[in-house]
Amino acid sequence: MSTGEGNEGNTSSASAQEVPEELLSVSKTLAEALDQDSGRRKAIPIRKSFVRAEKGTENPPPLAELVKRGGRGGGVIVKMYLALVWRCSGGDFDTDISARVWARLLALEDPNFKGARRISKAIKTLEDCRLVSVSPRRGEPSLITLLDESGDETPYALPSTAYTSKKLRRDIYFKVPTTLWTEGFIQRMSAPALTMLLILLAEQSGEASPGETDGKEVWWSTERFPQQYSVSPSMRSRGTKDLRDMGLLYVERSSVASPGNKRTFARERVRNVYRLQNQALVFVDEKPLTNKAAPKKVASKKRPQTLQQRLSTWMKAQKETKPMS
Repeated sequence: MSTGEGNEGNTSSASAQEVPEELLSVSKTLAEALDQDSGRRKAIPIRKSFVRAEKGTENPPPLAELVKRGGRGGGVIVKMYLALVWRCSGGDFDTDISARVWARLLALEDPNFKGARRISKAIKTLEDCRLVSVSPRRGEPSLITLLDESGDETPYALPSTAYTSKKLRRDIYFKVPTTLWTEGFIQRMSAPALTMLLILLAEQSGEASPGETDGKEVWWSTERFPQQYSVSPSMRSRGTKDLRDMGLLYVERSSVASPGNKRTFARERVRNVYRLQNQALVFVDEKPLTNKAAPKKVASKKRPQTLQQRLSTWMKAQKETKPMS
């Protein structure tokens, strides 16, 4: 039983945040550079403990805490965290890319000053929530090192490798498709939309095969959702609508049969069923890295040059192709 409304969204919907085309173009160029640097990994691995609270836990999961602390700017903090995991989860788990480059990746306005300050503030929040550690360096960008997604200050380990070796529940993870960055979706997402995207990706990823997302249908009870995710009904509703308008989510109303109820004319119960689609699906089958197959470490001071050089080359090419006035 379809809702009949809201499932025919498009990527230019007003529900997506407005981002100037010039900023978005630079951002997508950087995202493509990051994607190429990541090799065969075409999705960002995130432990489910970042998104949902385990039974018996009173504290909200890190995702809900970041959105709460950030207020209207909570989306920038979450995007910054995803970008850090994307950049750092390749083997050495740290980076010293400047705040200005991060601001351009997130398509923030005035990336050299105001945007860079927003990035610095986001990194400080991530440090306060024990998701990263920051080592200041005189005359150079600070060195940022990933910590475990749960926020318990455990050193970071790639979840696929950790789960393969120990089979611990804490290492069950899901994947965020990098196409959402390279095609400009995440840059334009509101905090509610990004929050709901991560929750749905986590729920669609199976427990038996961590990380695999098959686009299965998801639903929740009204009691279970706030308990696990600490997300308000208004944020859930707004985020769901935004994702539908961007063409990333399909929602329908489905009948729920009452257990043991055989009456033909019994009152029908229905629930919302959610299914991610299009660029929000993960199709790549990735094998976990082992110590033998792990990439060689590269000095962190050299890694930012790849993104910066590509950005500079792109900006120079853009200037050369502009017609003379």
